[in-house]
Amino acid sequence: MYEFISGKLVSKQPDHVVVETSGIGYRLKVSHSTFEQLPAPGETVTVYTYLHVREDILDLYGFVKKVEREFFYTLIGISKIGPKAALAILSGGSPADISNWVMAEDAKTIAKTPGIGPTTAKRLILELKPKIEKGLGNVEPGDLTAHLGGNSVENEAIMALEALGYTRSEVFAKIRKILKDSDSELSVEQLIKKVLQK
Repeated sequence: MYEFISGKLVSKQPDHVVVETSGIGYRLKVSHSTFEQLPAPGETVTVYTYLHVREDILDLYGFVKKVEREFFYTLIGISKIGPKAALAILSGGSPADISNWVMAEDAKTIAKTPGIGPTTAKRLILELKPKIEKGLGNVEPGDLTAHLGGNSVENEAIMALEALGYTRSEVFAKIRKILKDSDSELSVEQLIKKVLQK
């Protein structure tokens, strides 16, 4: 119904903002990421919107970037993920970060989101991973590729680094960069050493 709202940013809190346009103040629920990207109150802003309609309530959600709103649409399309949970997930990381966690099958990091337990995190990965592999419109899957971790050297390095306390998404991102920058094949030991040096 509403594509975006442009006007003066009256106030902003980590979970909502108020934007005034034509004498009307719109209260929009926002992710922490959007909150951090907004200027100080008094500035003019454009916020992309999503109107969630239920029997008893109308909730207006706001996003600084279209890409975040598109990712939000994808999240609410997953079974048992409503707008509140989708916003909480987006407050935990950017669409690229979340794509990294999904591609790395890092349910532990996703489950740190308030209201998202391990079971929901696993379902999110299961349903979202094929969509990320196909491409989510303008959403880039961060530094990961779908095939990363596909050979034994990478898998062994990942498992060893996880045993040292790294999260799977951290390990994937670092290994991806190392492999991209490397001119030759690396052994498991060389790969681990380079990750630890970064």
